Amino acid sequence: MTPLGWGLLAVAAVAAVIDWWAVWAETPRARLVERVAKPATLLALIGVAVVSTPANPAVQPWLLIGLVGGLAGDILLLPPGRLVPGLVAFLVGHLAYVVAFLGLTGTGAWLLLGVAIAAIVAGTVGLRLVRAAGELGLRLPVGIYLFVISLMAVVATRTGIPAAILGAWLFVASDSMLGWGEFVVGKSEDGRSRGGPGLRLGVITTYHAAQVLLVLALLLGAPAG
Repeated sequence: MTPLGWGLLAVAAVAAVIDWWAVWAETPRARLVERVAKPATLLALIGVAVVSTPANPAVQPWLLIGLVGGLAGDILLLPPGRLVPGLVAFLVGHLAYVVAFLGLTGTGAWLLLGVAIAAIVAGTVGLRLVRAAGELGLRLPVGIYLFVISLMAVVATRTGIPAAILGAWLFVASDSMLGWGEFVVGKSEDGRSRGGPGLRLGVITTYHAAQVLLVLALLLGAPAG
């Protein structure tokens, strides 16, 4: 990455930490800060992707689509939140990441590991989330979303790149916590999960870490085979 790319990555890190504070604090002022810091983090990461030259240049447009999908989803999910449009935005982002990671080399052994992890997640947390979403009439969209994000994680694991593997499964963990707050715990009148600031902080920290790791994996990862 270029020096400018590393500088923008530092900006993203600062914006993310500010957003974590805002999510934890939950004061009216903090909520205003969140509305700026959350999208600012993804905007800085988009800047990183724009000014950097990946090891495999073919992944760059897909990385950008993935990040733009994340940015749109972030904005749509800001309280009180528009869940289904937000899911669609992130769904587009995950599909773009799938294409990007398919542009990198991979092995069958890592692919099988990814499939095994995905099967465990689907049979435990995923099943619980789909059932809970079904009570709200959202079984199909949530089921599709969980399938796509799991596919993204499997394809990322296939590369054997540590940053890709950790980032992808942190994304799964983040969205699983988000879904738990949305469907299992439920929301309060202000549109926030009743799981409290601890759950929301867990969602946002794992999400930002996931996006940073996926960016690094795709920019610095092995070229196509």
